[in-house]
Amino acid sequence: MFGYVTIDKMELKFKEYYSYKGYYCGLCMSLKNKYSNLSRMTLNYDMTFLILLLSSLYEPTNKTYNSRCIAHPSKKQLIIRNDITDYAASINIILSYYNLKDNWDDEKDIKSLVMARLLKKEFTTASSELLTKSVKISEKIKNIALLEKENTNDIDRVSNEFGHLMEEIILYKIDVWENTLRKLGFFLGKYIYLLDAYEDMEKDKKNNSYNPFNNINVQNIDEYAKEILMLNLSFLSEQLEKLPLVQDKTIIDNILYSGILMKIKETSVDKNKKEKVDERSI
Repeated sequence: MFGYVTIDKMELKFKEYYSYKGYYCGLCMSLKNKYSNLSRMTLNYDMTFLILLLSSLYEPTNKTYNSRCIAHPSKKQLIIRNDITDYAASINIILSYYNLKDNWDDEKDIKSLVMARLLKKEFTTASSELLTKSVKISEKIKNIALLEKENTNDIDRVSNEFGHLMEEIILYKIDVWENTLRKLGFFLGKYIYLLDAYEDMEKDKKNNSYNPFNNINVQNIDEYAKEILMLNLSFLSEQLEKLPLVQDKTIIDNILYSGILMKIKETSVDKNKKEKVDERSI
């Protein structure tokens, strides 16, 4: 369920995009230095949002430098790293491993199975470091799997489990911001689960795979899906504004108020295009 929490690049200033890429490249370096070169293949933009959010809230000391890498051998890239970057790298490994296992269990994707086995050592190390969180994440994933196996039509019940999973990820430490961060993570998790399901409706129907939207009897499923997605985003926004974010707030706002909305619109457009193609083929 990666790839849903991204920037709207065209709406960012150059300096903001430069900083965003710096955090992204910092995560890549943390994956390499803390785990392995192989782990860099799990790099994703969703964890960059986690770093931006928590770094803005807690303002840890950044280590900033320029470095070349395999992806950019000719030109040095800005690297921004801090303690939260290392935390996000460990979370990234745990989530990526479970995502790969899920791809194998659901779709029997052999590439995912091979990659999961290759990442087993890194996963074991990350899980040992964040044992409590890893156990809770595993519990939520099992709960989701059970609900999907039941073929539940209770869309809130199943998406809530992924919301609770994201609570554990967003909650960096127990302090005065715990309640707000938990709620923010919860609504972000529900959004991710719901948008992933909405995007995969046709594929899941074709493959006879579970999808909560395919189990709901409503007149206009597209409007219903967009309504509950926007509702969760409004709740998410409400919690975000309770946090005293200053550093990189414009980038965070870009992700939540432009990048995420763009993703919903892209999904709707893609579905409409497919429906028109299907109509012409009848």
